[in-house]
Amino acid sequence: MNRGLNIPKVKDLLTGEIVALQAHFSLNDVVKIFNSYRIYSAPVVNDENEVIGYFSENDSIKSLGNSVFYDEQKNPSIESIMSTVVYTVNPEWDVFELDSFFVSRGIGSAPVIDHNNRLLGVITRRDVIKALGKIVLERADYKKQIKDPVKLSSNQRAKVIIENRLDIH
Repeated sequence: MNRGLNIPKVKDLLTGEIVALQAHFSLNDVVKIFNSYRIYSAPVVNDENEVIGYFSENDSIKSLGNSVFYDEQKNPSIESIMSTVVYTVNPEWDVFELDSFFVSRGIGSAPVIDHNNRLLGVITRRDVIKALGKIVLERADYKKQIKDPVKLSSNQRAKVIIENRLDIH
């Protein structure tokens, strides 16, 4: 049912460099990385590049807010703050599986991993929007190529019926 459309897989959407964190990074390190790369979240990996957690702006805000509110000078490692429940993406999923994944979980990005839990990339909702937008344009072009059916008005149909009856007699 692809109707001649190019339905990309996750692996086709991965571009650019991957920014990942390590559990021993401090909160200040992560804030600097997020600002430098203009990202809002990143996977946390071990030395073998396996995904062990995920860290987001929300995690930063909670920790920094607590430090300010309680007037504490804290710069903990992100290991104690990061989420260890990580929703991961299969590189073989198509864009429709990916959009369902993001919508059902209410998340904005996720790590793409191989069968050994090693990081291949990070995919975002923005990547889904770009891919679906491209499909919409392709579909519009596809629909332009579809030929209109031959349509007969009531009068034309009656004329054909009459002519067929006359040929029978």
